[in-house]
Amino acid sequence: MAAFNYRHFIREIPGSTWRIYLQARTINVPDSIDWEAHDKVLADALIEIFDTLAAQVQAKVHTELRQVHKLATRRGILALRNAGNADPAMQEDFERLRNDAERALWVLLNWPDVFKAAQVLLQFDLGVGRRSWKRLAINTAEPVSRDGEDLRGLRWALTDFFSKRKGPPRACHIDVYDRPLDGGVQLSLYVEDDPNDLLEFVEDGMQLRATRPALSFDLVYYPVAGVVDCCGRGGTKVQLSLVALFARHLLKREVKPTAIVQPTYFLNRLRDGFELFDATEVDLAAHQVETIRLRRARLRSVHGPACDYWIEPPADKSRPDALACAQAHLKERDLFRSGFNIVEAVVSVYFAASERHKAGRVLNIELKQSGISNLRELEAADATLAESLLQAWGVMEAPSPTATAPDLEHADARL
Repeated sequence: MAAFNYRHFIREIPGSTWRIYLQARTINVPDSIDWEAHDKVLADALIEIFDTLAAQVQAKVHTELRQVHKLATRRGILALRNAGNADPAMQEDFERLRNDAERALWVLLNWPDVFKAAQVLLQFDLGVGRRSWKRLAINTAEPVSRDGEDLRGLRWALTDFFSKRKGPPRACHIDVYDRPLDGGVQLSLYVEDDPNDLLEFVEDGMQLRATRPALSFDLVYYPVAGVVDCCGRGGTKVQLSLVALFARHLLKREVKPTAIVQPTYFLNRLRDGFELFDATEVDLAAHQVETIRLRRARLRSVHGPACDYWIEPPADKSRPDALACAQAHLKERDLFRSGFNIVEAVVSVYFAASERHKAGRVLNIELKQSGISNLRELEAADATLAESLLQAWGVMEAPSPTATAPDLEHADARL
């Protein structure tokens, strides 16, 4: 991501959206400003407004815009859609907005709670594949308990785990987020760390301020795959213990986590179709792609009683796909929208015919949420295209050289 430059950021977003932002933040705008002016002229006028804000207001605005800038990426937009439960109204707005910067600012203005949740989800997403991340199999598919007593039990267990024997008990806080596009549930854990004197600038110079910093850990549990992704400091022993305590208190199961490196396909991200906002990542025209359809889908209920549904429309590219069929026939309860996870899918990519009067070829991408696919069986060019599309849709993680299995064989979990 490019470094934040608020003047450049202002130029990225249309004046109509800035007008809404300034009104929402009760920032005075000169009567002389011409909202219908050319983009460059209007941007220069807006920059002058931001430059002349009072120092305290300007600092607050810059902090807020830096937060928007962090979410103005493909992964940030996926985090916003995940936090917003793939809200159709949000998706419609995204399609008409100019770019990811405007989309992120639009969510801040219209869905502030979604924006805050997306910041937390993105923090985890950016940690996947890095040194502090581990993917662990726990071989259970139990739903996560949201019961207050169970959450309090986990908080006390974490307090006991992290507190020193001769020290006071450490504070602990837990936030729970659904990740509908991933079919997962995220727990963000915050535990009080050792006290720290923070050196900071103040009006009269510098001063030391006593702080109670928080250690943060994120767990994302995928029930269909029986997998937990863990991000946070502390190494293998701490992460194994966190996952075991989570399973004990919120899944009501005793588990022995084991390391894995296989990918997880986030098939729920196929629910909103296959439109790409631009051709920067995959140029469909260059590949002569005519259309893309969800050819087949297997959906599994999130809550009991457990059941699976298969949706498989005709293969003809001119016929409605599985998404359209669900919207047409399941108006009372659209299986793709809530209560079900996509656990298997076949995405069909239809190419233009190379010769007249001949049908174009079809590329079928077969996927299971657990990480099984037919990508290795495809021709090299088709596999490359399929992976690029899956990454552009957020279904597949980009490969990471650090995403290797840790050696857990001799790690003793402190429980």
